[in-house]
Amino acid sequence: METFLRTFTPPEDIPAELVGALVPHAGWVYSGGVAARTLACLAASMKPDTAIIFGTDHTGVRRHSLYPEGAWLTPLGPVDVDGELASELLVKLSGELVADRRAHDREHSIEVILPMLRYFWPGIRIVPIIVRPDPDSARLGSGIGSLVNRIDRNVVLLATTDLTHYGSLYGFLPVGIGAKGLDWLRENDKRMVACMCAADADGVLREAAVHGNACGAGAAAALISAVNKRGRERGYLVEYATSHGSDPPDTFTYGVGYAGIVY
Repeated sequence: METFLRTFTPPEDIPAELVGALVPHAGWVYSGGVAARTLACLAASMKPDTAIIFGTDHTGVRRHSLYPEGAWLTPLGPVDVDGELASELLVKLSGELVADRRAHDREHSIEVILPMLRYFWPGIRIVPIIVRPDPDSARLGSGIGSLVNRIDRNVVLLATTDLTHYGSLYGFLPVGIGAKGLDWLRENDKRMVACMCAADADGVLREAAVHGNACGAGAAAALISAVNKRGRERGYLVEYATSHGSDPPDTFTYGVGYAGIVY
């Protein structure tokens, strides 16, 4: 974390008062810097008690799935689940959410960023939710944003998704390898980032369905709808990168895009 942040200066256009962020969740060697620097902007703005985290669905859960109680272990110590807030969400959003600990067993997207939350906010609690990339993911986020507005608690809203997964490694190679492929990846990501910065939840879902440029479109749509309810109508790009840029070979053959955005 200290390496990621050593020379970082936040972009000048980021507002002083933030309520949430979208960060990537790949291995830290690839996307860790983007995630850490995005969360650093958030940490400079707020000191939350609880983070509601919308995670990507890589395993095909049947419903939007909340981890209801207990703690998650990190290298910096445990992070407790906010069981009280989790219970309230389950009651108020019973048609949208289910309590399902096992749905989280094989899902990595949330756990990758938890040590960073522990680093910035040592006492923070979490409400982890795996969000399917369904049209109703935006409705879920809207309901959560409305509830957060009504409770007497300092809550930060987070989502995690990576962007285009390009290359034969991912079964997605529309224009081949080399510079042309890398340019295509970046342009494909550019449209998704534009939707995210416009705080357009429906646009995020459409973009991902047509162009495959977000593995966690449901998580991103839920976050955007939640921050909309909190009065935020645009996002601010902190950083964009690709895994190819972390350790580039002579010829581009595969890569993944990453964006860090605050609201």
